Amino acid sequence: VTDLSLAVDDTFDIEQPDVTQAVFYGLGADGTVSSNKAAIRIIGDSTDLWCQGHFVYDSKKAGSTTVSHLRFGPRPIRSTYEIGRAGFVAIHDPGFLDRLDVLESAGFGATVLINTPVPPEQVWEDLRVEAQQALVERDCHLYAIDAHQIAEDHGLGRRINTVMSTCFFALSGVLPRDEAIAAVKQSVADTWGKRGPEIVRRNTEAIDGTLDQLHEIPLGSVTATRHLRPAVPADAPEFVENVTRLLLEGHGDRLPVSAFPPDGAWPTGTSRYEKRSIAIDIPIWEPDLCVQCNRCSMICPHAAIRTKVFEPDAAAEAPAAFRFVAEEYTSELEGMDYVVQVAPDDCTGCGLCVEVCPGKDRTQPKRKAINMAPVVEHRERERESWAFYETIPDVSRTLIPVKSRTLALLPPLFEFSGACAGCGETPYLRLLTQLYGDRLVIANATGCSSIYGANLPTMPYTTGPDGRGPAWNNSLFEDNAEFGFGMRLGVDAQRARAELLLFRVAPLLPDRLVDALSAPCDGDAESIATRRAEITELRELLAEIAAAPETATPDATTRDVVGGSETAAELDRLADHLVPRSLWIVGGDGWAYDIGYGGLDHVLS
Repeated sequence: VTDLSLAVDDTFDIEQPDVTQAVFYGLGADGTVSSNKAAIRIIGDSTDLWCQGHFVYDSKKAGSTTVSHLRFGPRPIRSTYEIGRAGFVAIHDPGFLDRLDVLESAGFGATVLINTPVPPEQVWEDLRVEAQQALVERDCHLYAIDAHQIAEDHGLGRRINTVMSTCFFALSGVLPRDEAIAAVKQSVADTWGKRGPEIVRRNTEAIDGTLDQLHEIPLGSVTATRHLRPAVPADAPEFVENVTRLLLEGHGDRLPVSAFPPDGAWPTGTSRYEKRSIAIDIPIWEPDLCVQCNRCSMICPHAAIRTKVFEPDAAAEAPAAFRFVAEEYTSELEGMDYVVQVAPDDCTGCGLCVEVCPGKDRTQPKRKAINMAPVVEHRERERESWAFYETIPDVSRTLIPVKSRTLALLPPLFEFSGACAGCGETPYLRLLTQLYGDRLVIANATGCSSIYGANLPTMPYTTGPDGRGPAWNNSLFEDNAEFGFGMRLGVDAQRARAELLLFRVAPLLPDRLVDALSAPCDGDAESIATRRAEITELRELLAEIAAAPETATPDATTRDVVGGSETAAELDRLADHLVPRSLWIVGGDGWAYDIGYGGLDHVLS
């Protein structure tokens, strides 16, 4: 079989009128999976129906895509498989409608429920072409609800599971409506009763208020002009287009083994293509209140809000939406311009940037230099601004003073990770990449840092314009101390070998270059830039040595071997180790305090 979608639809998923099949698209931590598991229990306990739940999600947590496949029927269910034609499809996050074909699994006459902040009278016109066509061609019944607003009104935060579960039971008909709503309330009491009556009350009131806000949307003609946003841009690298794209679209199972690198290597810097668009509200900068403290970009867990300084002529062709001001607070950067810019499709909406922002409007204390605003009102403008922001070249690291106020101006080499919104770990890793750039080497203990740091389909560690970036490797958490210690020994051994080879070939090199490369190198940006320039010169001379006839001048009192193409070639391979590496062991309490403590104690000793 070459068409896998055909295989799923026609071979495994035969439609049966007495079987209820439902598919739910949700985000990790929004409660979708939990509510679906509760629905299985409710229906299993309340009826004689056979029940099955098949859940598709990765090891990422909050904000990752989850797909729940539920079926209920009068006969035993013999196997577990994804549903190809569902009678009920629920889209719990409005961002899915922009980037995924979530109606692919909707059967003819299916009930489709979408969670959207768009007013009911505008829902149809707001849909993409693909969604309108699918709904019309399959004669679906469309319903809409603003579940996030209901959840917020009743103190439930971002967890919309209670609201969406109520809608499912009200629309699916798998149970009589009154009986189903009573069962949902009982399930809430059973699940959250131990958390106190207040939590139960909030959820119960949300259930009571849900059905009044559930609206049926009449189907119109296909009038939309906007299409699904491509999973990756047209200029994406070949691997991203052929492999990463399918993974992002949820079709990774269709990839043959031959599509993957045989050596297990995986490109870095691919998280910039993911564009999850999961934020309900995003931070909007108010330049007139900004004190240029850079705290917003320093605290951002996903490097989704950036600050940058640049030469004034770099913004000569800026779009009208792009706002910037003169840099006024750092004397070393006098004469440059300054900008705070959000990546709207990469922001998770955690709001930490607003929490730490000290800039306030004295006449309106609630108005800060950074304020959260609905993404639907600002997305297109901020997309245009972000696209231009990325075209502005970063100023040299040597120009950015290493101060707490200005560290955030250094370009990060860790961005847009799949960590939970508001994660407290990732700002430290981003800061490490800003401080040490491509000299950073990480020994990582398995845990959250390996999930958001190197989990498919995308990688947040990236490279600079020169193609260099941090080196990252992962270990089981119980031996990460020894793992990192071994990496330190390996780095030191390669540096020592490079120094020995430099000593051997020194008679064929300028004394000033040998002296410079033999001297200690400070870790500041200017010293590193100088050392890299010296290595570039060294490589040019080594190429000449390697091409010249073999010469050997033994001198037992000073050197073992002088010159030689073999020595030159090996030194060329190891020359980068003459730039000092900064090696860090990263992980949680598992390697540092729990099972890995013995190894840490050993390495320290």
